[in-house]
Amino acid sequence: MKYLKIFENFEDIHEICKKYRIKNYTINNDGSIDVYGDVMLKGYSLVEIPINFHHVSGYFDCEYNNLTTLKGSPKSVGGNFYCDWNYLTKLEGGPQSVGGSFWCEYNYITSFEGSPNHVGDNFHCVSNPIENIWKLFQDYSKVELLNDLDPIRDGDILMDRFNTFLSMIGEDEVLSVKGYNCIN
Repeated sequence: MKYLKIFENFEDIHEICKKYRIKNYTINNDGSIDVYGDVMLKGYSLVEIPINFHHVSGYFDCEYNNLTTLKGSPKSVGGNFYCDWNYLTKLEGGPQSVGGSFWCEYNYITSFEGSPNHVGDNFHCVSNPIENIWKLFQDYSKVELLNDLDPIRDGDILMDRFNTFLSMIGEDEVLSVKGYNCIN
């Protein structure tokens, strides 16, 4: 009986891949898929990513949807990752490694929590609350340190922690950050 349920789930995965024109993929034992190429889920009005991805060798594009979470995103992407123009407030559930650029523009993202451990090229966050923080340092290799110091709490910034971060990376301290409730 358990075997039939697994088989039915795999058939569902094949149907979803066919619907979204995903080709050259392997289904892993856990039901996630590896894709050898690109994934284009752009503009389908998705409220969630329809299947669980593990690795995508090319780019992964889920922009122009109605996503509120990145749950189901690949753990790693060889090319660029696009999640622009959604309703995201967090990056949790997104990829941990992006070989190219990470694009999350025109969302409602307030912190770097859940952001990738590695971004090979650029991080693009225009028209998000975090853009005002990003402009102060614009070096993705510093994001992990920022997250470790944990100065951002929803719409609040603990300014002593944030200024400690800025000092540690050789940037000038600030009195406030636009778009956040700055707590001294």
